[in-house]
Order: sequence, then structure tokens, then C-alpha cells
Amino acid sequence: MRAKLVIVFFLLFQLVGYTQNYKAELTTPSDFMLLAHKPLSNKYGFVKSLKIIYDLKSKKLYYSNSKRFKYHFEFVTEYLERQQSLDNFNEYNYAASHSKKEYLLANINFYESLNTYTLELSPADNMSIKDIQFLYELVKRTSFIQNLKLFLNTERLIDTKATLSLPTIKADAIYKNQQYQAISTEKSFGKLRFVNIDSLKWLNIKRTDIIIVDKPVLNLPIVNGVITTRMQTPLSHISVLGINRKIPVATYKNAYTSKSLRALKNQFVSFEVKLDTFYIKPVSLEKFQRKTKRRKNKIKTLKLDLQTNTLIPGVNLHHKLIKTVGGKAANFGELYKIASKTNGFKVPECSFAIPFYFYHQHVKSHKIDRLINNAIEEYTLHKNDSVLKVNLKQIRSDIKKAPINTSLITEIHTYLSQTDCSYDRIRFRSSTNAEDIVGFSGAGLYTSKTGIKNHQKKTFEKAIKTVWASLWKKRAFLERDLYNINQQSVAMGVLVHRSFPNEYANGVAITKNLYRKNFYGNVINLQLGEEPVVNPKPNVTSEQIICYEGAKVDLYKNKKVIEIISYSSLHNNQLILEQEKILNLSKQLYILKKHFYRKVYKRRKTFLNFGLDVEFKIDGPNKDLYIKQARYFND
Repeated sequence: MRAKLVIVFFLLFQLVGYTQNYKAELTTPSDFMLLAHKPLSNKYGFVKSLKIIYDLKSKKLYYSNSKRFKYHFEFVTEYLERQQSLDNFNEYNYAASHSKKEYLLANINFYESLNTYTLELSPADNMSIKDIQFLYELVKRTSFIQNLKLFLNTERLIDTKATLSLPTIKADAIYKNQQYQAISTEKSFGKLRFVNIDSLKWLNIKRTDIIIVDKPVLNLPIVNGVITTRMQTPLSHISVLGINRKIPVATYKNAYTSKSLRALKNQFVSFEVKLDTFYIKPVSLEKFQRKTKRRKNKIKTLKLDLQTNTLIPGVNLHHKLIKTVGGKAANFGELYKIASKTNGFKVPECSFAIPFYFYHQHVKSHKIDRLINNAIEEYTLHKNDSVLKVNLKQIRSDIKKAPINTSLITEIHTYLSQTDCSYDRIRFRSSTNAEDIVGFSGAGLYTSKTGIKNHQKKTFEKAIKTVWASLWKKRAFLERDLYNINQQSVAMGVLVHRSFPNEYANGVAITKNLYRKNFYGNVINLQLGEEPVVNPKPNVTSEQIICYEGAKVDLYKNKKVIEIISYSSLHNNQLILEQEKILNLSKQLYILKKHFYRKVYKRRKTFLNFGLDVEFKIDGPNKDLYIKQARYFND
């Protein structure tokens, strides 16, 4: 009887949470949890959010039911029955002025890992300091929350901190104390295994495993799911590969020592990643076998042009040349076009592409193509990873040892001299037809190499052959096999341009809002110097921001909104670039997005959900923006 009463009470509690429109006061944490829901933007894990509305005319504060009213606008129009257009609501109520303003709008967020409540404004809100102070004090008077802090989530609020006389918190304090992070929100089935990264390459990791790792994973094995114990940037290789493979990936700092997870070690489980949490549940052997049975998919044979036998200048590259020079070089041509029109960014100088013809000539003339065909046939028949490893190592070795056609090197030197290239350090970058394409990004699979003019050791010949050989790295081979790509139809081209040995900063951006579906914003990761964003060293955090500049939407028009998620640990928790540099970067990202959406990928998704994965450099005394790569974001 007692158990039934508890269940009835719980159901009534839930029912009240969904039927009560608002509270005028929050007297206990239970009041907060009754009305709170997940935030609209899921930048951090284990967060509950409650929307508040202060009516300037009636002078009444509403703690709205955020389970029922997803937006402030819904509460105002549906419950308060104040009818107006969304555009007018946003224009008037997110402005600083009170001339047409009717409400003060904010969220109260509870960060479980910090046990902290914060008052948070929309990044688009220009609420005055006076109103912020007023709203903060009102919440303290009408709620149990006495340790409330204002979250300085934008550059505007950080700049006004000196004039605020209330407790504040910055993004770095929230980010470094996160316990959970959703990376790829998928569901899978597998055998749960705990893996020590130091011995990862020697362990017999299976495709049907779900692994919990104790250290950062630089090369993601082919598995059915991953839980890491270290926060990832959304643009790290593990993030991109997990999203590409459509497998669940998450970070949970306590995963490796968790008693509840350890209790499921070596068991068959289902693993589901949600934006605000994750679930691991035991399943039967029969269900595991049914859910993990490999389906025979059609082999994908890639287009291949082996006739084009001259270098192609960067200005002549375009997206239809994937079959000739590979995805990276083909897309570089589109960047070249846009840069020449907008003058908002540069592309690396001295650029050209080496077509597939030269790679194919190299492996054929030295009979390496026979080794390649034998390795492919052997693996197709036996699926033996150990034998594959030996065969691929021999192929790479032979590619590097075999002398290159001297006419190619002569042609490269001639091209560089004719284009007045003043740079000695030249970057040779992988560009395959199985890379930077729709459905297969190939992030981190292949190798790029720098060659130096007239250098005895770091020659152009060595650099080119190193890039060619990387086509047959084991993890690249297995990744292509996972996607059913015909291995005999792949080839390696090379994108070439000047190197960046002393850049001020480097970064990667996604031209869509990763934390809020169907919404505006570019997610930008930035780091000082050459420290990589995609594979940072342990305990090194990259800067992560969302910028809305360039979006054709009135909500953010002329507001210069830079929303901060995390700071670079190498830059004293300050933004690496000046505001105008960040705004220009975001503006150029929107220009790129529109061009690729309309002319290259041709509306595969709605514009808001379409994304490019863009790599850039900040270089020179003027901190010039160089965009060096753009590819389809395969989420």
C-alpha cells in the first residue's frame, strides 16, 4: 500500500509540474525542479533551466513553467494573452531602451556539477545594467536562491562587469567543472569494455564494442560507441568521426571509475547519448546479436580521373574536380573564388593541385599497384587485421622508397618560380576522392607534410610521397571499409600552398549552431599559435564561441553578439582575437555557407541545418584571416 501511495504522489507531482503555468515565488529547490526543463541551447551538460518574465506594467514577476512554455514568447502570448508578432516581441524586449519594452526576460539555470544557480540573459539581449541589477535583486527576494550569480556569457556583459555590483561567473568556471558532454547523440548496442589507452593498439577491439577510455583518444577505433573522460571540442577528430559514423559518443569525467558503469563491464548493453544525459542499460545476448548484425550494403565506387596530367593552379580549381584532385583541393577552388570577390579573407598563397594521375603513375610504374590489389583482395576474403597491417606497411614503404618522376618536381619548381612565390616552406596536403565529401569527411585519416625549397632533407619529393603513402594507413583503410567504399577506386591527390610556420592562431569552425537546432550562429574553436584545436595536448583547452554576425535575422542585427562557451587555457581566459576580427570571421563564414549551400551542395538540408567544417589561420602582423579548407559537415 505504501509503495502505491508513493507512486501516486510522484505522478501527481509530475502532473502539477505540467499543468501549473507559473509561480510567483520559489520557496524550495523542489519548486525550481517542478517548473524547470532542459535549456534551449545545450552547451553544457547536466543543466536545468527556468524562464522568468517580469512585466514592466503590472510589476509582476513570473517563474514560468518551462516544461509547458518552451519560449518566453509562448508564455506571454498563450498565458498572458498579449498578442503581438514574434519580430516585434524580440525587437522591443531584447533592447536596452524602455520606449516599447514590456518585459524583462531571463533564465535561471542550475548547474548540477557546480551546485550553482545563475541568472542568464539571451546573447541577443541588450538589457541595461540598471535592469540587470533590478532583476537580480528581485529574484533573490522572491526565491530561495541566495547564491545567485550573473553569467557573463557574452563579450558585452564581460565589458560591463566593472559597473556591476553583484556576483558573477564566467564561462571558464562553468566549462572546466563540467562532468558531462554530449558529442554524438545517437543510440547503439554493444559489449561494454573499459580500455586503457596506453594499451589500446594491442587490445583486440571489436566493431561491436562500446568502449570507456581513461585518456584522450587521438585515433578513434571502429567501435559502436565511446565514452571519454576528457572534454572534447565539437570539432576534434573523435567528435567528427563519431558524428560521421552515427555512433553515440560522450564525455563523462567519472566514467572510468563509476561503480554503476563498472558493474556492467563486459556485458551486452544499449548506449544512448542525449544532449543533457546518457543511458547505458543491459540487454540480452539475442538482442545484442540482432542489433549488431552487419548488413550487406552496396559497395560505393568513387569517380576517378586518371587522364589530367598537369598541375592545376588554385585559381582554376572548382568543386567539380573531386574526381581529378580530391575533395580538399576541389573545395579550395571555391574558397579561391569567394576570397577574390569579398576581400574579407585570404587563401594561402602559391596554391595548386597535383592530380591523381601522378599518384597512379607512381604506383603503377613501380608495380606497387599489384601489392595494393593483393592487400585489398586478401582483406576482402579473410578480414584479418594483422595481415592487413603488414601488407599496408609494405605498400607505404614501397611508395616512399620508389623514386618519383623528376618531371613532376621540375614542373612544381617551374610553377612556383613563374607565380613569384616568395615562400620557401611549402605545404603538401592530402586530397583524396575519399575525403572531404558528402557522407565521408575522412577527418584525421591522412597525412600532410611540409617541404622546403632546396633543402637536402625536407624535399618536395619526400613530402609528396609521404602524402601519397598515407592513403594506405590502416585506420584510413578500415574507415573506408566501414563505409563500403571500393578501395580500388580511391586515389591520392595533393593540395599545395605555402606553409604557416609562425601563425598567431589557428582554428576550426562549423557554420551552424551545434547546440540549438534550427537556429542561427557559427560555432568557432580557436587556439594560439600552432597548438591544434582538433587534437590538443592534455589539459589544454581551446577557445569556443558562438558568433551570430552575418546572419540575416533582426534578433541579432547590429548587436555584435559573441557568446562565450570556453576560453583558451593558453591565453589567460581572455578572447584570442579582438571583437572586430571575430565579427569579420563570422561574417565570412556566412558568406561561405551561402555559396556552398547554393552552388556546391545544392540544398541537401534546410539552410539553418546545413553546415560546413572550416579550417582557418590567423597570420601576420595584421592578424590576417586565411581560410584554408571547407568541407561538408556530415552530421
